[in-house]
Amino acid sequence: MADEENHIDIENNEEKIEVCYTCGKEFDMNSDEGAHYHYGKYPMCGYCTNFFGFYNEEMMGKK
Repeated sequence: MADEENHIDIENNEEKIEVCYTCGKEFDMNSDEGAHYHYGKYPMCGYCTNFFGFYNEEMMGKK
């Protein structure tokens, strides 16, 4: 059971490199705070999310 939990933690920490739809910067979706998929399909880095005021529903308390 502990091995399964470690495996899940390793999978969640993997890099997921995306290119921001707004600025074109490459970023790690899993480690960039505020990064999300805008409208569920356009990757947006944390900088653009904060600069333009776009926030995903999870950050706003909606699901």
